[in-house]
Amino acid sequence: MSVFRRFSNIFQEKSNAALDRMEDPSQAIDLSYQQLLEQQQKLRTALVEATTGQKRLENQAADMDKRVVQLNTAAQQAMQAGKEDLATQALTQAEVLGQQRQALDPQIQSIKAQVAKLQQAIQKYQAKVTAFANQRESLKASYEASKATSSAGDTLAGIGEHTSDAAMMMQRAQDKIARTQAHADAVDSLLDSGVLDAPLLGGASTLDDQITATVVDSNVQAKLAAMKSQLGLSGPSSSLQLEASGIVVRVHGDDQYRLDASARPELDGFDHRLVAAVRADDDAAYHAALGDVTAFVKSKGMALPHGDLTASTIILPSDDMSLDEVTSMLQQENWMGEPAAT
Repeated sequence: MSVFRRFSNIFQEKSNAALDRMEDPSQAIDLSYQQLLEQQQKLRTALVEATTGQKRLENQAADMDKRVVQLNTAAQQAMQAGKEDLATQALTQAEVLGQQRQALDPQIQSIKAQVAKLQQAIQKYQAKVTAFANQRESLKASYEASKATSSAGDTLAGIGEHTSDAAMMMQRAQDKIARTQAHADAVDSLLDSGVLDAPLLGGASTLDDQITATVVDSNVQAKLAAMKSQLGLSGPSSSLQLEASGIVVRVHGDDQYRLDASARPELDGFDHRLVAAVRADDDAAYHAALGDVTAFVKSKGMALPHGDLTASTIILPSDDMSLDEVTSMLQQENWMGEPAAT
């Protein structure tokens, strides 16, 4: 079994577990609402800027109209005074200015249409923000209620530890039935109130649908990953997808590097050396192989920016990690060639 894959799986599992503990639906709802308000403010700013441009063109057109009238009047006065050359100059300027004035009309009409579209967009977006705001509090209240119910259930289960085994089994059965009935009643109540049917942002989905879809997808992916891991099928398909645009290697405690997919044979060779060193419990051979693969990655790869969140295809141990530490972590993954217990 690949050291690279096992080491990567360990860190990914620990990262996912940490993210699950940190995620709070109430905070996610508040963040989504804040983002909606920010987008609404951007639309309003765009409307102000477009309206400003429209007024500027209209003022410029009005000034040109006024100037054309002045030039035509000056030409007439010059002809009355017998100064044909001055009249010609005034009429020429008036004609040029008149053509420039006519060229402003399409621009003014275009920007008026843009302003009208922005006004309509802001009105529609305001309705969506209002709908989200109405749902936000109800969703947060539902989450807090379910969390309190779950906490109460945990407390009741703790009290049952002092009873006999038969009484504990009966209590758990009653609690499960009560929670199932409460859940059914809650769903019926929400369906009757129409909360679950209300549109969120103009589409066919609601925030409940999006949250449920995310949870279902996460659970399905986790179960698929577990099944593939038991059948020895977890690595090839995902690695082929990740290597379509190159191989991303993270050196633990250091940076990430992107290598061309053609480097896979060399990386596999280093992986075989690491496997042999770990199986033989050869500390010197292990650190020699680790140093060689780290130097290869840094020399052949391109370092990614520190803020880049690209998923790592391979994660290498740091050079200061001992063979015992690596072996202990891999044994937790049921490595060293032993089949997983079923």
